[in-house]
Amino acid sequence: MENYNWFKLKVKYLAQNDKGEVKKYTAEYILKAVSFTDAEATLLIKLQNEFEYNLISCAKFNIQEVVFDELYDNFFKVKTVISSVDEKGKGIKVIDNLIVQSNTVDQVNKKLKSKGIDLETVQNVSKTKIIDCFQ
Repeated sequence: MENYNWFKLKVKYLAQNDKGEVKKYTAEYILKAVSFTDAEATLLIKLQNEFEYNLISCAKFNIQEVVFDELYDNFFKVKTVISSVDEKGKGIKVIDNLIVQSNTVDQVNKKLKSKGIDLETVQNVSKTKIIDCFQ
């Protein structure tokens, strides 16, 4: 089985706004892929019928899980920190990063709680510029 990683890709494109003016926009996407080349090719396939774009960046994205909810448009990055002790008695911290699709921080907290994540371990919740996620 191949080893997949999460990647974040940033693109620039031209589109018409509500006033009919052509403007430059930037969008971020995340997706699972086996390599940078695979990530770029997957995004090309996903966006081929949407619009023409220029790829600005493609980087590995350090997240462990994405919590989807297609009812919402926004994506939040959540950092959790759990303090523990290793087998030698040394204190360690386990850091996990998640992406949660939601519209508000309160909704994010409810989703985390329903997944059994102790809210006391949540160190940071921040809204991202991600507009879509492909698995």
